[in-house]
Amino acid sequence: MKKTLMAATVWLALAGALAAQEAPVGEVVDRYRSWRGGAAFEALDAVRLEGRIEASGLQGTLVVLAEADGDMRRDQDLGVVRSVSARHGAGGWVLTNGGQIEALSPHAAEDLRRDALLRFEGVLDDPSRLSRRPDVVVEGRTLAVIAVDFGPDADEHELWIDPQTGELYGVRTVRDRRESVVTFGDWRVVDGVRMPFLEQITDETGAPGEVRWSVVDLDPTVETSAWARPDVTAAHRMAAEGAPDSGAIRFDLYAGTRIYIPATVNGTQTEVLLDSGAEMTVLDLAFAESLGLELEGEVAAVGTGGVGEARFARGVAVDLGGIAFVDRTVAVIDLAAIAQALGRPLPVILGKDAFNALVVDIDFPARSLTFHEPAGYVPPEGATELALVSSGAIRAVPVSIEGRPPVLFDFDTGNGGALILYPAYAEAEGLLDGRSATTVMSGAVGGVRESGLATIGSLEIGGFEVSDIPTVFPPAGPSAVDADRTAGNIGMGVLGRFRLVTDFASNRLWLSATPEALAAPFAKDRLGLGIRLDSGVIVVTRVSPGSPAEGAGLVAPARIVAVDGRPAAEMDAAALRAMLTSPAGREVVLTLEDGTTVTLVAREFY
Repeated sequence: MKKTLMAATVWLALAGALAAQEAPVGEVVDRYRSWRGGAAFEALDAVRLEGRIEASGLQGTLVVLAEADGDMRRDQDLGVVRSVSARHGAGGWVLTNGGQIEALSPHAAEDLRRDALLRFEGVLDDPSRLSRRPDVVVEGRTLAVIAVDFGPDADEHELWIDPQTGELYGVRTVRDRRESVVTFGDWRVVDGVRMPFLEQITDETGAPGEVRWSVVDLDPTVETSAWARPDVTAAHRMAAEGAPDSGAIRFDLYAGTRIYIPATVNGTQTEVLLDSGAEMTVLDLAFAESLGLELEGEVAAVGTGGVGEARFARGVAVDLGGIAFVDRTVAVIDLAAIAQALGRPLPVILGKDAFNALVVDIDFPARSLTFHEPAGYVPPEGATELALVSSGAIRAVPVSIEGRPPVLFDFDTGNGGALILYPAYAEAEGLLDGRSATTVMSGAVGGVRESGLATIGSLEIGGFEVSDIPTVFPPAGPSAVDADRTAGNIGMGVLGRFRLVTDFASNRLWLSATPEALAAPFAKDRLGLGIRLDSGVIVVTRVSPGSPAEGAGLVAPARIVAVDGRPAAEMDAAALRAMLTSPAGREVVLTLEDGTTVTLVAREFY
């Protein structure tokens, strides 16, 4: 059964009055250095570890190779999913859970470097980057907290050391605003160095794990092959053998912002939503069960709505007609609530693995897309080229908000909105200060939660500018949008105005757009109603603060049977969206179930 961890402080009780910091940093560090083995610890240059890992309902093997200069390889095989990441010298690579090789992002490479350095004595050699923070009390033990400053970012790295004995209790990190704690046990002396044979990992997604090392090899001979990329079977095949592209594949631009493509999955006809912001392809739980797939494991799925649950299935083939993605390992998540919010079934999300090895040309005016082999591809004439930046597991693009210096925004064709500003950036720039705002329920994987909603005056990407963008401001808390390595998420409300061509393998993006497409006004909620259809009745689920609906006295769960005389039972999702986004000044007459009418006058209220 999965345990829940709200934060490390749930199981680490801080003292009501912080323990006196009697020993200075240098004294605590010296005791730790001596406890680990003194001169033998100082001389350690490399370590190779092999063991068993249990995490999120899965069991498997873990092999770690770390060097004192910061090079590191981590190979985790949990059966249904295998992930390998390696940093060596200036670069690195990663084998993803979806079974593809990518270049390691700069942040991921730096994380591996820091993980490696924290295993060796050399991290303690520069006193200027060490400081002592308030002690913590854990299970009755007072521990000194030694912070290690690796550079100019908001990440945190702490060694928790018994100040009397020098014993290392654990390591706490905060990376990209996500906290994790590793505690150590079963210490044994290997070649004069005290090494832990047990590591227990807990993070704020509620996904505890445990590693028991069976092999601890100090200063092993490291062959060049240790850093070689593993061979990976091709992830796709064109319908015509040897063809340079898939040919044009038609899609439906549902609600003007969602790319739905006809497909077959393991021979079953369905449709898929194209989502560059999904780390891997996702099948809805009910759809996966209908295919008879065997589901394995249970992991935390961190999405824009928070933290949900995912399982895995392998042997999945997604065929779009002109191209097929074969023998894929996919995540399986219950997408029913998201599908209900969209107003359309959501059996499959075709994720970033469809973009990784191919050039993808999305032509919105023609409602078609084409997958190209990168070799020999020539971009559209006159298109503007931008750099795509690998940011963690997905790609990001530089965006300027209201004339500010460009910052990275996640590139997300699965975001049906226009723009999300992450809490760290929004707060640092004061982007809600003095701005008319309301709230909205937003999210996807992980759930839905209340977020701020306001209008950003302008946005510039690649020299193209759009204005008056409805923007979601989610709250802080465990989710994919509570991050500080990117500033936000740019979605289809903006991206859908362009012809988009992506080349993830070479980290390139091409954009082209007409002035008319850029100048088109954004669809905005001007009534302030959260609604859902229920047996032919429109049920009000929430009312936005400051909205016409609030001013008219509507409250949930009011039931609407007609809009402007049209029976609610005749209205589909498109008609409901048109109602909510009525132009300013339009009167909308709602007939309630008891026969009374309420007139709303659409207006800008955020």
